[in-house]
Amino acid sequence: MTVAVQLLGPVAVLVDGRPVELGGQRARALVARLALDPGRVVPVDALVDALWETDPPAAPANALQAVVSRLRRAVPALPVRSQPPGYLLDLPRDAVDACLLEDGADPGSAGEPLADLRDLGFTEAPAARWSELQLAAAERRLAGTGADGLPELDRLVAAHPLRETLAAVRVRALHRAGRTADALAAYAAARARLADELGLDPGPALREAHLAVLRDEAPPAPERPVLRTPLTSFRGRDAELDLVSDRLTGGRLVTLIGPGGAGKTRLALESARRREGQLPDGVWWVELAPVTEARQLPGAVLAAVGRRETGLLDRVPTAPEAGERLREVFAGRRALLVLDNCEHLVDAAARLADDLLGACPGLSVLTTSREALGIPGEALVPVGPLPAEDAARLVADRAAAARPGLVLDDGLVGDLVRRLDGMPLALELAAARLRTLSLAQVVARLDDRFALLTGGSRVALPRHQTLRAVVEWSWEALSPVEQAVARRLSVLVGGATVESAEAVCGVPDVVDPVASLVNKSLLAAVPEGDGVRFRMLETVRAYGAEQLDAAGERAATEAAHAAWCRALVDRLDPLLRGPGQLAALAELRAEQDGLVAALRRDLDAGRGDDAVHLAGRLAWFWLLTGQQVTAGRLLAEVAQLPARATPLRTACLTFAALAGTEETGWAGAMTALSAVVDVPAELGPAAQEPVVVVCWALSAVFVGRGDRLVALDDHPDPWVRAFVRAGRALAAENEGDYATLGTEVRAAREAFGALGDRWGRSLTASSLAQLAALDGDLAGAAALVREALECSDALGTSDDSPMLRTRLALLRATAGEPGPAGAELDAVVAELGPPAGPVLPFAEAGRAVVAVLAGEPDLAERWSAAAVTHLTGGAPGVVDQLAWFVRTVRAAVLAGRGDVAAATTELDLALGSGDAPRDMPAAATVVVGRALVAEAAGDPAGAARLLGMSEAVRGRPDLGDAFARGLRARLTAALGSAALEGAVAAGAAVGRAAALAELGPQTRRR
Repeated sequence: MTVAVQLLGPVAVLVDGRPVELGGQRARALVARLALDPGRVVPVDALVDALWETDPPAAPANALQAVVSRLRRAVPALPVRSQPPGYLLDLPRDAVDACLLEDGADPGSAGEPLADLRDLGFTEAPAARWSELQLAAAERRLAGTGADGLPELDRLVAAHPLRETLAAVRVRALHRAGRTADALAAYAAARARLADELGLDPGPALREAHLAVLRDEAPPAPERPVLRTPLTSFRGRDAELDLVSDRLTGGRLVTLIGPGGAGKTRLALESARRREGQLPDGVWWVELAPVTEARQLPGAVLAAVGRRETGLLDRVPTAPEAGERLREVFAGRRALLVLDNCEHLVDAAARLADDLLGACPGLSVLTTSREALGIPGEALVPVGPLPAEDAARLVADRAAAARPGLVLDDGLVGDLVRRLDGMPLALELAAARLRTLSLAQVVARLDDRFALLTGGSRVALPRHQTLRAVVEWSWEALSPVEQAVARRLSVLVGGATVESAEAVCGVPDVVDPVASLVNKSLLAAVPEGDGVRFRMLETVRAYGAEQLDAAGERAATEAAHAAWCRALVDRLDPLLRGPGQLAALAELRAEQDGLVAALRRDLDAGRGDDAVHLAGRLAWFWLLTGQQVTAGRLLAEVAQLPARATPLRTACLTFAALAGTEETGWAGAMTALSAVVDVPAELGPAAQEPVVVVCWALSAVFVGRGDRLVALDDHPDPWVRAFVRAGRALAAENEGDYATLGTEVRAAREAFGALGDRWGRSLTASSLAQLAALDGDLAGAAALVREALECSDALGTSDDSPMLRTRLALLRATAGEPGPAGAELDAVVAELGPPAGPVLPFAEAGRAVVAVLAGEPDLAERWSAAAVTHLTGGAPGVVDQLAWFVRTVRAAVLAGRGDVAAATTELDLALGSGDAPRDMPAAATVVVGRALVAEAAGDPAGAARLLGMSEAVRGRPDLGDAFARGLRARLTAALGSAALEGAVAAGAAVGRAAALAELGPQTRRR
């Protein structure tokens, strides 16, 4: 099914060539405004201005939505998409007749542009521009006609009697038709009108036409070239098109440079079509791919522009002769010369372009190449992968052509685009495979992409018919040294620096060949900090890997890379603890893909000691950046390999246990951590590696042996001592020992601050925020969470920042600002999206709390149900403390709706895990939930007693808990202050052990 929009005349939408009914004027105006910029988002404000001008409706966004809805119902095939901050018409430019006109084509319509919308202000400027372009297109089309073109010329001249160029075309057409007297009369009439109405004499075009009649010259058909009209849609590249236009306006030589398959030729064609109507002598296109020798280039260009002299020479002119004739051809012309595919003739193309530009002042040159020409005045326009959205639309367009009616899965399209680097040719080859394979099958076969992507167009250049041929064309042009460097760089997943390239390439000076690969578009140089990272497209990397195997160099190259990786992490690990954190993290993030690839090779080969070395060094980096889930899976694999007992193996075992709880449960984690606590001293507390000592300390805290941390009080590393105090604070919080918590966390905070360690500052600020909230100091708690968030954001932690944003929103809501808090949590949830580990259900549950505080029970129901769904739906890494919070929130919402039985079930599930760690604040939260259920069941006295029992479990009252605060206020109204305080005191007097025994699980969590 094809959809087209006509703006040159009354606004119309054609589906498979047939017009469809659009509805009223506003629907037509909406189509027209969107079609002015097809494929681009038009903001809501601009659309409202277009449709209602000075009289907008009271709710303009809603009114606009209504018009959009009516249009969608009227024309379901019209792809009007909602995309912030407005709407877009998801059609390529060549589906809109006015865009074809602007791009230099002649759609053939002679209607008045936007004829049925001329009373709307937004149509004035484009309609005037298109009317002028229509006349110019008609002049070009009719310039060589005779009698057959006269009826249209007579009508146009009558409508535009003062347009000299049109009158000149009519004079020549009359002469060409043998009507010399009429031609002279037409000239005389045009001259008289110019004199009478404008007081002007005829201009050059009209005078030359008159002289041609007087001399009885038979004017030849103009030698203006005609560009080929593409047969497929063109997607994206708006920025590149604008850049080409700007650079051709401000200069005379532009080169589109990029790797094979990036779409340089099509971009050049679209750029040329847009410029064609602005140049009196048009655009001259020369395809250089068939030219094999530099000396043939000038003759090939001369032949392409159609000016090879015949009769004087029976041979192809020499290069100097061809060059001279080309200078003659373009000496007096204002034209654009396009030299397509220059990469194999760069030197010759550079000399020719320099020669012609110097001799022909009206000439501009546009070239496409995988390598710059490298001459003065050249402006480069890089052409790389398409943005993901444009690439996805290209896939959809080509898939529809290959297999009409095929529905594509957005996720699979995204995988296809990512794995093929967003390169247009590769995507088109993949889409062609959809004639015989499903999209899932195509994606699954991309590991053998060169065998899969072979079905290119029969009329395409041979090197564009298969993906392998695209890469081979560039590869074969490389020198032996460049090929060696390129194939060895294929080992470096995630890109290379000069240092990593030197380590793996094994050539004396790697800078020159790397620079040459960049110049030839085999590598992209991407600025990174103070340096540059060299990135290789996945397709080029796959080809390089084949060449690496063929050369028998894989083992040695991978070994060199592994050695470099180990040296890198050895150097950066100490910097992760202190003021050098941010720089070290940035470097490790940049190298992470390559480091994980090296680790994966060690794991696959069973090299346990090497895997332990690399993973043990990366463990703290993974923790700092919130990658616990990924780390847990990799470290679990490392822990299963046979390896020597070393301090770094202790680190791997600890982090594997902590990060892998979603698979082993807390019982499995506790067993593994207990084993770590019992390792020999040299493998734990007495190790030289700070991260190993920290792992031992964490294990002691989590298995309830915090008393053993005293062994680390005199540790020589101040960072370890600071961490030990933070560990003691964590143990004290779990036990409800708030005096120790306050003392230890403040000491740790001071020590981490002196060391310049942002992670330590974030950790301790977060703990102090908990204390402030317990005291009811919500403003102070919020300030501390903001400090923790600032440090977390600086570190770039993927889990901690959204967790802290959720805590901050809850504090704001509790303090009486549910509106801003809800908006913040909406943003957090939208950014996370499922699956998002433990953070998503925590944020959704927080959003439900805010909805309860805002008096929005239906919203609270929706968010709490979503949180439990993501909790039980396999969200990886959900630890019991967070699960307790999520289920307690769900129970509170259910209790508020009167569903006591369902609420009780949720709380039984929350406390029903015998595997849960010892965490009194989390357990106390569930007891508050039981108090809410008792209130809903009509037992306010029981609710008050349970409120007191929650204080016994926690170790103190929580004056910052939103549910507890609200419950206390309601119970005061129901019981009176004295009765309430008596019941709370009775519950608190039960004590922690008795309270937990009394409130033990009624059911076990499955």
